[in-house]
Amino acid sequence: MNETKSHIAHSGEGVKFLGIEIGSHYSRIQPKKMSTFKGKLKRVTRRNGGKPLLEVIKQLNPLLRGFSQYFRIANANREFKKLAAWLRRRLRSVQLRLWKKPTRLHRRLRQLGYEGSFRYICMDSWRNAASPLASYSMPNQWFNDLGLVNLEHVRTGYVFSHYAEWKCA
Repeated sequence: MNETKSHIAHSGEGVKFLGIEIGSHYSRIQPKKMSTFKGKLKRVTRRNGGKPLLEVIKQLNPLLRGFSQYFRIANANREFKKLAAWLRRRLRSVQLRLWKKPTRLHRRLRQLGYEGSFRYICMDSWRNAASPLASYSMPNQWFNDLGLVNLEHVRTGYVFSHYAEWKCA
């Protein structure tokens, strides 16, 4: 037995095993694993890549499916929702950068029936990717229609929910 890798711990403090922290009544993704995965997503969604959004989504989908299937045993609903929102904002930023000029954003907004006033918006800003104009022109459903894997629909806590059903029966 390798003494550097194994230890005895109280169930209240949790044990880190294969990227998941497991406690007596919880399991969650280790923060280091989440930040590593975000780094992978950042490399795929570089704003200066110049690739069409559909191509970026095709590259993202296998990563998202693999990550969600591996970590679905953890109770990670909140983390998956935060990650999905962050990724959609990142993709909005990529699309704004591809459109280059605000007139293309205004054209998209007019196509959707937006009748408010248009302000100048910087097309390569992370901050403006979360603006109401960007969210209106590229709603969450738009990303679903483009085929992006939606992490909010992944059922998490898979092992623990089955264990609870088995224990109560």
